Amino acid sequence: MKKEKLFILTLFLLASSLGAATPINKSQQQNQKPTVQKQDDDDDEPKSEAEKVGRKEAEQKACGLKEIDYSVRTDKSQHPTPEPPADKAIVYVIRPTLIGQKIQTKLAVDGEWKGANRGNNYFFFTLEPGEHHFCADAENRSLLSLKVEAGKTYYLQQKIKAGFIKARTKLVQLDDEEGKKGLAKCHLSIAEEKK
Repeated sequence: MKKEKLFILTLFLLASSLGAATPINKSQQQNQKPTVQKQDDDDDEPKSEAEKVGRKEAEQKACGLKEIDYSVRTDKSQHPTPEPPADKAIVYVIRPTLIGQKIQTKLAVDGEWKGANRGNNYFFFTLEPGEHHFCADAENRSLLSLKVEAGKTYYLQQKIKAGFIKARTKLVQLDDEEGKKGLAKCHLSIAEEKK
């Protein structure tokens, strides 16, 4: 009896996953609207040739031409959060979730790689005041331009979602309140360049 129920349940689930549905009468069919798949609002892939060329130039400016691989570990023994020096800005790069925990997300600024995070990690660095171009790298690359001011603190989050092979990233700027909350959840990331 249990085997029969399991077999029937398996057939039902298989039929559901293959698109079998309950019959629809003609009046229901006429009232159904075609479904349109909405593109992700964080999909920043270029559509036209001009956008592709512009994207490639922006990517080279932010990510640079040199690839780098990191060995990343988490340091739970310390949680440094220095204030920015008077003549520079400080940037905290956070990943305050465990989604894709072991997948690394690297970050470059103006073509120079600064570090990498895993789930619930953060790192930080200082920048000269002015316009800077940021590149987060995982299965994809996410770009962001930001003008920073001396003596100020900035928080960037490497948002993570499932990708085709590994995690995808979306780089976003957080306000001070969100940034401080996210930073409090994270542990220091120690990224060392692999030789």
